Amino acid sequence: MKIPSLSFAVLFALQGTLTAADWPHYRGPEGDGSSPEPIRTDWAVRSPRVVWKRAIDPAWSSVTVSGGKVFTQVNRRVGGQRRELCVALDSASGAELWSADLDAAFYPDGGTGSTDGPRSTPTVEGDRVYVLTSYLKLYCLRADTGAVVWSRDFLAEFPGTSVILWQNAASPLVVGDRVFLNCNVANQCLMAVQASDGKTLWSGQNDVMTHSSPVRATLGGIPQVVFVTSRGTLGLSPETGDVLWRHSFAPSSTSIAASPVVANDIVYASCAYALGAWTAKVTRSGSTFTVSQTDFKRSSAHQNHWASPVHHEGHLYSIVERSMRSLACFSLAGRTNTWITSTVGSGNPGYGSLIKVGGKLVVLTERGELVVVEPNPTAYSEIARFQTLSGTCWNHPAFSNGKLYARSNIEIVALDLGATAPPLPPLRLATELRPGTGRIALRVTGPGGLALSSSEAPRIRLETSAIPSGGPPIWRPSTLEFLAAPAGGALEAEMDAPDNSILLRVAERLSQ
Repeated sequence: MKIPSLSFAVLFALQGTLTAADWPHYRGPEGDGSSPEPIRTDWAVRSPRVVWKRAIDPAWSSVTVSGGKVFTQVNRRVGGQRRELCVALDSASGAELWSADLDAAFYPDGGTGSTDGPRSTPTVEGDRVYVLTSYLKLYCLRADTGAVVWSRDFLAEFPGTSVILWQNAASPLVVGDRVFLNCNVANQCLMAVQASDGKTLWSGQNDVMTHSSPVRATLGGIPQVVFVTSRGTLGLSPETGDVLWRHSFAPSSTSIAASPVVANDIVYASCAYALGAWTAKVTRSGSTFTVSQTDFKRSSAHQNHWASPVHHEGHLYSIVERSMRSLACFSLAGRTNTWITSTVGSGNPGYGSLIKVGGKLVVLTERGELVVVEPNPTAYSEIARFQTLSGTCWNHPAFSNGKLYARSNIEIVALDLGATAPPLPPLRLATELRPGTGRIALRVTGPGGLALSSSEAPRIRLETSAIPSGGPPIWRPSTLEFLAAPAGGALEAEMDAPDNSILLRVAERLSQ
């Protein structure tokens, strides 16, 4: 797919400060399993404080946090029948604020019995909550009451549409005024609908759905939505649905549940069931995307079951199958594991999951133990551990406003793990277009060239905006990561020069 070629004009270096600390989407504010907030890790001296803990109806749904509420799905008996519900809890007390009955809780494929499903996680955007049920009903709910604003039933709308084995587990992706999903409708599987009313904006492709949730990314300077389907990975234009690039491969016919990971220009996907991991380099030259340097690691030591990896400085950290479930560090440059361990905390991680908070890895093991690990590419390096939940934890944790929220199939807990970090100095962004390369060098310092360290890099992000014709700029986050310059004194990164005029700014992710 070719994109229009526009002449590069000028860049403006601005600065801003972000104040939002919510975890509104599956796997965090950016959908990459990370939070820039600082986290306290001196657990041996001062154990995590339990803010609240309560019983919860079963589900493999993870949690999202926004506007003082915690959202998840549950499998609950209503009027003598099992139903899928979206529930909202008060983030301060854990009290249930409302529940919305959405769909039948029926799981006939031999999963985990009465504790099975739902697996999808609610997505929050502003004052609306978006939920995709096991049987492909898409709901928009009011965040304050749970009242239905609009809904779509794709099985009813499109006769012949079916759900896959073990039903849907993917969460809807909401970016601005659009909801992106795989609705599994023949020849229009990949779809964008209007967030305000559910109207279809575009649809296309005959890519049978997997259990994997789509992610937003920027590749070659172009925003896109990346899916893992039964045909491989592909990136689509959010505006038109046009396919920008495709990396074709045949994932497991049983299940692929981990989200794709986009790290700079590398796209990674993995699945279990005796397969492994695929990587590809996706680059743009002029108006055309190219997929190159494709690689496939067929190995149980390179396959994720459903927990998605997190990226840190060129390495992916993830729970892999192996002979025993293990935590592994995967080098994107070397395309292999640099280390792997079957002991995390006090035992085996099982089908656990992990997120990244303040530059540290936080693993939630299947048995409900939280383990903080240094993202060290040379060896497993444990920092702290804390047993927090009973039951089975196949759900990703969340981190918001200094609190970690985690659930199992029977319990949900909020832990106070906030740490106070000193405020960053005013940030200065310098840009330089490198002639003949099509690349822009970015350099961030404090006032007067004040040095910034690599520990401060996770708290800073690049934001871009089109030059507005009227009104304020609309800032959108970039996935670009800043690293400390080898000579010190700055944080540096590079990006492709865009084809059109844009604004750039660096923003502190949180006001401290």
